[in-house]
Amino acid sequence: DSNLYPSDDLIKKLVLDAGCGYGQWTMSLNDLNKEVYAIDFDSTKLKIAKSLLTKNKKFPKFQHGSLENLPFKDESFDAIFSYSVLYWTNYEKSLKEFFRILKPSGTVYFVTNGIGWSLYNLFSGHSSANDFNARIHALKTIFSTIKYSITKKRDVGQSHYMSKKWVNNFMKEIGFKSVIIKDEGYLNNHENITLHPFYKKKFFGTTNVFEVLAQK
Repeated sequence: DSNLYPSDDLIKKLVLDAGCGYGQWTMSLNDLNKEVYAIDFDSTKLKIAKSLLTKNKKFPKFQHGSLENLPFKDESFDAIFSYSVLYWTNYEKSLKEFFRILKPSGTVYFVTNGIGWSLYNLFSGHSSANDFNARIHALKTIFSTIKYSITKKRDVGQSHYMSKKWVNNFMKEIGFKSVIIKDEGYLNNHENITLHPFYKKKFFGTTNVFEVLAQK
């Protein structure tokens, strides 16, 4: 539907897909904006992303690297998109890097997990497979986050849940002038789109998955 495509004033000149993975979101970003860079720490996923997008006339620029130490100049991007990645990183460093590389008035959008998502996985075993046990992963996430809150030492390579309150306070502390936080699926700036959240707002009364939109 052409009515759902952004107007000219919403199309961004330079966008970063931060933690692009297999490039599933890079495709849409590439179609809807003028130029897109995609970065990921996993070189195998980057190769797959490149192979999926080789037929596109407009080809994104792929970069291997870490969100905690982005290989880009200060104030170089108009927007940053990051889906379900930050909680795998040292997200304090990653958010500071986002702020550094954003142009003045640039925007960042990301999706992350609250403790409710870990609790849901712990009780449901959601998406478990032969090589992945969702319940064990959830327990590790909860314990690693509690450990970090006490020792301030983050377990490398382990996910940590985040809280809406912490995200709001920290992002304003590092300089973002506007921070909007909504439960997943409820951050909607387009009146012609009907909301279809994928996740429930709460699990056992705790925050599940949430979205953040902020402006520098």
